[in-house]
Order: sequence, then C-alpha cells, then structure tokens
Amino acid sequence: MKVSVLTVYYNRGDQVDESIRSLLSQTYEDLEIIVVDDGSTDDTLARLQQWSDPRLRVISHSNRGFTRSIIEAVAASSGEWIAIHGSGDISYPERIEEQAALLAAQPEVGVVGCIVENRNIVTGETAIFHKLREGEPALAQLLRHNVYTHGEVMFRRSVYEQAGGYREIFKFTQDYDLWLRMALITEFASVDRLLYRRYTLPDGVSASVDKMMVQQYLAELGRQCVELRVATGRDLIDRHGAHGLFFRKRSKRLSGVLQGLAKAAIVQDRDLAKADQLLQLALEEHRSLKGWLLRMAVRFADRRAGRRERALRLIDRLRALKARRRGARALEAAP
Repeated sequence: MKVSVLTVYYNRGDQVDESIRSLLSQTYEDLEIIVVDDGSTDDTLARLQQWSDPRLRVISHSNRGFTRSIIEAVAASSGEWIAIHGSGDISYPERIEEQAALLAAQPEVGVVGCIVENRNIVTGETAIFHKLREGEPALAQLLRHNVYTHGEVMFRRSVYEQAGGYREIFKFTQDYDLWLRMALITEFASVDRLLYRRYTLPDGVSASVDKMMVQQYLAELGRQCVELRVATGRDLIDRHGAHGLFFRKRSKRLSGVLQGLAKAAIVQDRDLAKADQLLQLALEEHRSLKGWLLRMAVRFADRRAGRRERALRLIDRLRALKARRRGARALEAAP
C-alpha cells in the first residue's frame, strides 16, 4: 500500500538536511514524500530544493499557517496511508515499514503511533514518550490527554476523510481535534518500538506559556466538540463554524489545566505575574477554594518580591549616593 509522508516547514533551514535524509532512508519502498514550505523567510526553501529524489516533492506557498498547509498537503497526496513527520524531526529507518505492517495486519486500526524520544534543543534533555495505553478505549484516554505527538502518527486516508479531516479553526491542537473525531470511528494502536525523535524548539508551542494557554483553550473546544457529537451527532463547529469557540462552556477540566500551567510558570519561569494571570483565567472557568488560595499565595509572593526589589533598588541608590559623596569629599580634601 502506498504511503504519503507529509511534512510542513517554516524557517527551519538548519534542521532540513538530517530530517529529510531520515525520510529518504526509509526501508519501506512504496513511498511519496510531500514537503510544504510555508512561506519561510530564511534558507529553508533553498535547502529543500537541493534534494533530488523521485519520491520527494516540494510545494512552496505564502505563509498560511501549519493547519492550512497540512490540509493542502493531504489534498496533494495520493497514498492510501498518510504519515505525518514534524519539521526537523527524525523518523528512524524502519518507522514507515513498522507502522504500515501494523495497519496491514489489523484492518480495525485506523491510527498508529510509536515510542517517541523528545529532545530539548535548548537544554539537551531527553525523554521517552509512549502515551497510548492498551486495553482502554482511545476516546476515554483522549478526553484526558493527547495520546500521540503529531509527527509520530500514520493513519488511513479513508478514516481521515470520514472524520472530516483537519479543521482550520484549530491553529494549535489540530492533531488532537482530529484524533478525537477519529476515535469515534476507528481503533488506535502503537508500535512498541522507538521509531521517532521529536525536537522541542525555542519558538515551539511548548516553549511559550501564551501559546500553551491558547493551545489548552482549543484542546478543551475539541473535547467538548466530541462529547457533543457522542450526545447529539453534531458539535459546536458543525453548528456554528468558526464561531464555535464562543459557544464553548466553562470547564472545571480546563480550570485544572490552567492551574497546572500557572504552577509551571512559577517553578520553571519564576514568572509570578504570568502565574497570576493564568490563575485568574482558571477561576473564571471554575471557582474553587484551592484555586483561590493558590492565587492569593501567588499575589502575596509577588507583592513580597516587589517590595524586596524596591528595597534593593533603594539600597543601590543609597550606596551610589554615598559613593558620590565620598568622591566629592576626596576631591575637596585633595591639595
């Protein structure tokens, strides 16, 4: 069965070569690779165009964002099975072969992942992900968290089309929204081997609290949409289109996620102002004593930090003033 590998690049010139080489080194033979350059302003397109292989096709257009670009890539592809590959990431040589073998052997499975290594480019730290649990329905797991990283996944085109494909309203979490709808119509599985390496980049979603906040609002929209589909057959986007986000209900579930981001802002970034903002949003989603107490503690710590900072600035000014006075007296005493 032909496999279409799709990858979208935007300003990733220094990550092109190793990543594209990993796709051209796949052991699976019946393969097409469609690479979209989403209006890069660096040398990404030039580096992509240096590769010459009959399996590889480069599409370039003005900057339209990842979701629109991946939708266009799917439309331009011809394989019955579709594999996603993150820009700059590494697919190990047997990745496509192993995932294709699973889909061929298990026709009830429409979406397949693998074990993933996540490597932080900034810190050099690595972690191994294998989120999908066997024996529990995929939808139940997805309603708690995303069970795949986007780039590790291969799925059947027929399942993609039946689920409705990617939706442009999801600037982030477009994969999560798609998996939720796919889980209504097919089984999920994972190859129990390390087949993919994912990089966390300084400008990625996970590197920015603001981006992560938007990501979580969209993730909650996706969850509420699939819950509505189960209950009524139509979701918020089916009913309201791009305005579906405005009809989302306040959520205790989202409140807990925002509290988690606030704790991360405190521990990782030491940004009390950002933590206070996130906790305010969490309380707007769901008022709880725990959330209120946490916000009060953050505000108290922020005020203490502010007083300490002001005191240190005052001490610095007094020291500078004393130094100037000593200098003036020394000049007056000089012969």
